Amino acid sequence: MLDGKKLLVTGVRNKRSVAYWIVEEIIAQGGEVALTSIEVDRTIRAVDKLSTSPPVWYLDVTEPESILATKEKLESLWGSLDGIVHSIAHADKECISPDFFKADRHQVFEGFDVSSFSLVTLAKEFTPLMNRGGSIVSLSFDTTQIWPPYGWMNFFKIALEYLTKMVAIRLGEEEIRANVISAGTMRTLSARGISGFSEMADKYEQAAPLEWNSSNSQQFVADVCAWLLSDESEKITGEVIHVDSGANIKSSVAFKD
Repeated sequence: MLDGKKLLVTGVRNKRSVAYWIVEEIIAQGGEVALTSIEVDRTIRAVDKLSTSPPVWYLDVTEPESILATKEKLESLWGSLDGIVHSIAHADKECISPDFFKADRHQVFEGFDVSSFSLVTLAKEFTPLMNRGGSIVSLSFDTTQIWPPYGWMNFFKIALEYLTKMVAIRLGEEEIRANVISAGTMRTLSARGISGFSEMADKYEQAAPLEWNSSNSQQFVADVCAWLLSDESEKITGEVIHVDSGANIKSSVAFKD
């Protein structure tokens, strides 16, 4: 499905990361991958057992020089690009709290820059390499309701979804698509840092019309991501695709004890 595709994936931190599962699926589908990380050594350790060893480059989306360096490396490696996976989200712990008043203005703006606006940054800088069209996929979480334990990340993900739609409109004439996967709860290492996540995941699993297991849900997200990166989804853009066994369609009443 991805034979010959050259794809940039951000956000692999460990083998539990959804981005790691996406990389595995891309390779299984015949695609070539390059990775970016703010913690290069950690990412290299995470991917050392893959069937192929993708390059891992340092990228901090708030540092223009690292963005330029990554672009130059992509041009040197492939000369062109077919797709980008945006799997970047970070904010100070005060931002990820039911008491979102704990976060100050600087922390909120920094979290927005890294978790949301970085999509625009990557699209602006790297899509000139997509001279044959391409696909951008970002990763979100249920924005149909507010999840108190998620704090400001609720806002960051809503912003990411709207920015993805704006990117889809801006790049449509260039045959570049942009879509969002709104994934259900996933028990990743990052999720462990969210106060109350385990309870939230339990309630999500109970509410989902189809079976949803937060411990092995990354594969379902990876499958859909690979499809969105492929030519099989060539007429789909600006969409928020829920991969959550339908949990998002159920009233929030269903999540209460």
